[in-house]
Amino acid sequence: MNLSVYICVHLWMLVFFAFGVSANQAVITTTDYSSGSFSSLDLNTNTATRDHLTIHSDAVVRTYRDKVYILNRLGQDNVIVLSRSDLKTPLTQYSTGNGSNPHDMAFVSEEKAYISRYERTQLLIVNPVTGDSLGAVDLLGFADADGLPEVSQLALYGDHLFVACQRLDRDNGFVPTGVSVIAVVDVMTDQVVDVDVNTAGVQGIVMASKNPAGAVQRGSKWFLSAVNTFGDLTDGGIEVIDLADLRSEGVVLGEMALGGNLSSLAMVSDDEGYVVVLDASFVNAVKRFGLGMQSVSSPLDGLSGGFVPSLGVFGGRLYVLDGGSFVDPASAGVKVYDVKTDELVAGPISTGLPPAGIAFVGSVADFNGDCVVDFSDFLAFASAFGKIESDVRFDLSGNGSVDFPDFLIFVSEFEGE
Repeated sequence: MNLSVYICVHLWMLVFFAFGVSANQAVITTTDYSSGSFSSLDLNTNTATRDHLTIHSDAVVRTYRDKVYILNRLGQDNVIVLSRSDLKTPLTQYSTGNGSNPHDMAFVSEEKAYISRYERTQLLIVNPVTGDSLGAVDLLGFADADGLPEVSQLALYGDHLFVACQRLDRDNGFVPTGVSVIAVVDVMTDQVVDVDVNTAGVQGIVMASKNPAGAVQRGSKWFLSAVNTFGDLTDGGIEVIDLADLRSEGVVLGEMALGGNLSSLAMVSDDEGYVVVLDASFVNAVKRFGLGMQSVSSPLDGLSGGFVPSLGVFGGRLYVLDGGSFVDPASAGVKVYDVKTDELVAGPISTGLPPAGIAFVGSVADFNGDCVVDFSDFLAFASAFGKIESDVRFDLSGNGSVDFPDFLIFVSEFEGE
């Protein structure tokens, strides 16, 4: 046993029983596409609290530690910051620039975050709580001929930020251009990293697929569901980006096998997950898949066939946001499935307006992305303990090193098996 693990184990024995486990909660954006609201879901009781706050009809939600961030997209172009203990009263609200269309947010610490903007070539760097500007990262070099790279999903691993540049031709109906690219940014210098020094210019990771729609990070793996073109039900797939080696592992499961165009996805493990699949009539289904065995299940039971804008996995449950259908609007709501059996165990749970986006709070120490803070996360944390320069994920207190304050935060998040 190395010294770091030895120290952590003994600290664990001293303080484990002094801390409780954070309450499991989901936060959910809702919309009828003319108005928007914000609700929450107690994951222990499957009880929703509706309409905490009026928001944009096009919004996404992100969480970091004890804060909730609502990104109001094109037309409002701002970020609302909330405390998880009071979802009705914004701590602050700040602009991302008129017409900028903020799409995603990635957090280095409580003092530094990046915001992708679909209508701009620059990533914003901000203090996520106050909105104070810390600079910008220019991604113009990744734009296609229309002058914009269509920057969307973000992921952080180690000292690198990964930025999905869809590179769509907005002058031709937003069809994909030559390639979609993952730009890589050094979070210590805020400079773009050249991942291919043998090619002229600054290169990103070239994706094997195009037009990523859904994204889930699990440790050093970034799983992207790419639709490519909506007119072809066979030209996209699930692609895996190796964030440690700065490379694509290629399309590991294609739309041909999955049976349609892909949208949102959620991962249960590094091998298994769920994805929203659209058929030629845009009927939405959710299917379970296995990457290693190339397996695809039948559609999950109990869904309306209408729009499913988002999926989430937490604590052995799959949360499906069912927007309902024209023939059965009452079927809208959150539907909860057991990931071991794929059986519907709760729902539809009404969120007021139909649910649109979901995020979970209380899992800052979930280092491996399995939505449970358990012994595997403890071992990962212990390996970084005592190091001044380490993976920023483990610096939970944001003091520049992985030390006792971080350990106390980790223990407060621990759930076990």
